[in-house]
Amino acid sequence: MKAFMDSLRGRLNDLQPRERKLLIMGLVLLFFTAIYVALTPLASKYDQLVGQSNQLKSDLQWLQQQSAVVSRLANGCGNREVQQGSARDNLTKLVRRNQLRLSQIRDLNKGFELRFSGADANRILRLSHQVACAGFNVQSLKVERSSPEILEGSMEVIYVED
Repeated sequence: MKAFMDSLRGRLNDLQPRERKLLIMGLVLLFFTAIYVALTPLASKYDQLVGQSNQLKSDLQWLQQQSAVVSRLANGCGNREVQQGSARDNLTKLVRRNQLRLSQIRDLNKGFELRFSGADANRILRLSHQVACAGFNVQSLKVERSSPEILEGSMEVIYVED
């Protein structure tokens, strides 16, 4: 290693002063170029991370502002008012509101069994959703086609809210 250093010093001493200055300036430029090349990706990554951080902070702030809306949508029922009257009357109203014919409503141990019919399967599904939003737990739902136009359905529900 010492021989190599001596060889470099000898060659540097053999150069003229302006050549030495040019070589030293080239080494200084090479040093700063290497630093620039090494730090540029770090700076761009830092800028990218700062941008992501700002975006996430604004998203978090928006989510905090929307927390009241999200809590209302937790069960998909929206704002529902407690209906007055007996559970049997409320179920009868729900069946009729969906333009279905109520064949029978029968008391079970902790709930009711509904038998109904109608021509539109979407109304039956809407009924099951509305029954769930009215404070009932739908235990079973059975729908069969009794004729080409008529669907017969039965539903067992348990009242879960007082």
